[in-house]
Amino acid sequence: MAEKLWWHGPLRVIQDNLQVKDTPLMDPAVIACETREMNANALVINVGGIYAWYPSKVKYHHINEYLPSDYDLLACLIEECHRYGVKLIARFDFSKTDDYVSQERPDWFIRRPDGSRVAYGQERPGNWSILYNTCINAGYRNHELAVPVLEEVLDGYEIDGIFLNAPNYEYCTCDLCRKKYFEIYHKPLPIEQAGLGGEATYGHQKTPDSVEKSFPGICYRDNISNLYQAVKRKRPDLPFILYYGIYNERIQDRLLTADMICTEAQDVLSRGWKNGIPPLWYPSVVIKMGRTQPEGSPKPFGIIHSCPGMDWRHTGLPQAEYRPWLRMIPAAGGTLWHSITGFNRTVTDKRILQAVSDVNTEITMIGEAMDGAWDYSDALLLWNNQATHGWAHLLTATQTLYDICNPDQLTPERLARYPMVILPDDYPLTAEIIAMLRTYAEDGGNLVIEGTTSGQLLPFAEMIGITDNIRTSEALTACYWQFEAEAGMLRRELQDSPILAYRGVTAYTHAVEGTRVLATLIPPFAPLNSVGSPPERASILVKHTDLPLCTMRSCGKGWVVLFTGRISELADTYRLADFYQIWTNLADMLLGEKRRLRMNFIPGIVANGFRTDRYVMIHMVNMVGQRPLAYNQSVTEFGFRISLPMGRQALSVEGPLHSADFTWLAENSAVTVNVKQLRLWEMFRITLTD
Repeated sequence: MAEKLWWHGPLRVIQDNLQVKDTPLMDPAVIACETREMNANALVINVGGIYAWYPSKVKYHHINEYLPSDYDLLACLIEECHRYGVKLIARFDFSKTDDYVSQERPDWFIRRPDGSRVAYGQERPGNWSILYNTCINAGYRNHELAVPVLEEVLDGYEIDGIFLNAPNYEYCTCDLCRKKYFEIYHKPLPIEQAGLGGEATYGHQKTPDSVEKSFPGICYRDNISNLYQAVKRKRPDLPFILYYGIYNERIQDRLLTADMICTEAQDVLSRGWKNGIPPLWYPSVVIKMGRTQPEGSPKPFGIIHSCPGMDWRHTGLPQAEYRPWLRMIPAAGGTLWHSITGFNRTVTDKRILQAVSDVNTEITMIGEAMDGAWDYSDALLLWNNQATHGWAHLLTATQTLYDICNPDQLTPERLARYPMVILPDDYPLTAEIIAMLRTYAEDGGNLVIEGTTSGQLLPFAEMIGITDNIRTSEALTACYWQFEAEAGMLRRELQDSPILAYRGVTAYTHAVEGTRVLATLIPPFAPLNSVGSPPERASILVKHTDLPLCTMRSCGKGWVVLFTGRISELADTYRLADFYQIWTNLADMLLGEKRRLRMNFIPGIVANGFRTDRYVMIHMVNMVGQRPLAYNQSVTEFGFRISLPMGRQALSVEGPLHSADFTWLAENSAVTVNVKQLRLWEMFRITLTD
């Protein structure tokens, strides 16, 4: 058997974001020792690009002016890290460089439509030179500088990996970009004034909508291929690490030029609560997307910065928020990558260091059990970028064990792994996907369809059991969800509430014979501007219709459930407990005793499930409370039931992280766990019989 590569094993990564003026304070032996003491086994450190952190001989590679003159800092860092058993991953950023370079090599830089360069940080206070953004198609980021720099480092230093920061395309109208665009599309590159992106893009130019959508990806692929091939010619075994995202992303494309993938799961509180801080589900979802890599791939990295925003990068996140947020990365099956400003001596908020050490210690306690584990989930959510946010919220809030996948990742084999599949509204359907979903249901799967338009529902009309006369409503207000006689278990805990709040765009249709109608629409009783005035005229005029909001119909061996409105968006927007209860009831109806995790939902507990041949593992992270969390509140006195793989029983249930006080009871192929107290994060590890 081939020896396992080091980067395929359990990793605990710390990235020291170095400040050039702090260079004289760097002691390689101390940094390596402290990294190990914080229970990390890999260190990401600045090496090249904007600044060279070693005595580079490559022309125009700007050397850090604060480097020591009497020894090679990078060489000593590598030596000391290796002495402590820590791998050193070299960080490169070729996205911008010093202004003097732009004077001698103006052909390397991004050009606006008016021919001007894109300056970066020109208003920064202090005695700093201006940085200019480099063009992804020009020589600086390819064979004239980036490739020679990588080759120089690989020839001179025993680094253990390469991480490429800020490698993305940015809109440019230089001659090279115009030429490339014309060669590909046989038409001129659209020349438009580009606006600036949002906070996450740090002021980068937006690409105009008139530019062909494939062009940024082609430029990115060509550039990264040059760098990746240069590295592999020198060190085929060296891991090359690239970013991925959850929007418009093809993981397969990233893996063509990367050995490992990483993503930022930042808790950017500087956005402000009113403007939408990152949602609770975000760390788990970015890891779920990364885990859609082919079997045998190393775990995806989830990068979390210790600060509440880059404008506050020298202080730490509130500890009550930071500690559980960190833990959601390993709890979702990813590798945690800590990003901190500076190194231990220069970190101003020392609470950060303790938080990093604590979670790294916990990760070591579960590393062996989680090594090689695969997902143990009840549902597959077909991911559709921002349109799927509501489902991510609803499933996370109700502790539904779920995974996600993009349309291009969908296969019959992947569908067959899950007892339930969720098709959100406005999903990009193809004939192949429609056929796969039909076969999935006929073979015994449970398909949940959310749709408000004829385009979404007509391909499934016969299978769903509705007429082909489908109309889309306006955005409804002042209307209600009404349970029907066939609602059955869907009405559990809601027996005294025959009607519930309802809003939103809805598909008007009718059920055909054989379709169970579980809920119908009570239409608006008044326009929104007069719902409360005068109250004497607030009577519901139409108290019943046959317009379905939720239906259920058998399909071969399986079931198909339809929501004609966006139940997920209702839950995400209004956070009323009724919407969560409806979903919990529906999941229990469809899956019955086979539902892998059943519990009364507790918004704020984030659950994920995994298994190996030996274990079933249920992770629960406690983020209960109004975010940003001011303190960590223990959750007390709740229970859950775990269904085990067919034919297997429980030998024991353990909580290796010691963050939960609980008892358990085995029941054939299931386990009931009663939790007296859950503090921060626990992995409930069930050891299975042979």
